[in-house]
Amino acid sequence: MLHDYALLIVTGLLWGGVYLLMAEGLNLIYGVMKVVNLAHGDFIVAGGLVAFSLFAAYHLSPIVAFPVAALLLFAVGLAVQSGILERLAARGGNAELRTLLATFGLSYIVSNLALLLWGGQVQSLPFLQSSIAIGDLPIPENLLVCSIVACLLAGAVHFWLTKTVSGKALRATSQSELGAASCGLNIRMIRIVSFAMGSAMAGAAGALTIPLIPFQASSGSYLTVQAFTVIALGGLGNYVGAVLAAATLGLAEAFASFFLGSNAAAAVVYLLFIAVLIFRPQGLLGKAGRV
Repeated sequence: MLHDYALLIVTGLLWGGVYLLMAEGLNLIYGVMKVVNLAHGDFIVAGGLVAFSLFAAYHLSPIVAFPVAALLLFAVGLAVQSGILERLAARGGNAELRTLLATFGLSYIVSNLALLLWGGQVQSLPFLQSSIAIGDLPIPENLLVCSIVACLLAGAVHFWLTKTVSGKALRATSQSELGAASCGLNIRMIRIVSFAMGSAMAGAAGALTIPLIPFQASSGSYLTVQAFTVIALGGLGNYVGAVLAAATLGLAEAFASFFLGSNAAAAVVYLLFIAVLIFRPQGLLGKAGRV
């Protein structure tokens, strides 16, 4: 039994690395625009299906395919923010509500495009399907590799946000848009870049997740909830909180699947999300208004 628990802990933490990357893109967008991108999960699905197509056509592994998926979703995010969401924001008055509703509609557009292009069947990507022994624990190679790459990407984005001029400008805008504008920052361009970068991270997360769980066109809403659960639990803008929250979600799913069955894991995510909103809305270590 102790062996089983140790395996659950390790796999749960590895899944936490994947969830961290999923959530960081959504956190980036929410921090600047103060709106949840309801199409975020559909962008993750799109990134995964792009990786699936690259594997099917050219036998590219997801480690090679994720930059392609990220670039494609970056372009999509750039077009959506500059062509649609910025125009809604420019009208003033309830701009956040209009943007939220626009991302809701975008979610349906992306999921239906995915249905048209890839069909409604479940798609999976066979990648490193054997296990590697860590001590006496058999760890799936695909989970280990994808989690490590996801953590490295999440860490790189955190470095960009905290150590570069452009990243600091984005963080300043998330704290006070008026203050950032008074310092001469181009707020419109920062919003566009934040949405495009968040979308790119969703694409990369999708490419690194599809080897682990099958995707279909309708998987987006659940993935959005997973990402937002990490944000809600970790606290907006708190990187340490996000790491802890992602690990908590991974562990909760791992133990729920073991004790209650895989079908119960989804229910645990929703229950955890509701519990956080009720009992700890500021998150574990949350500081409102930071990114």
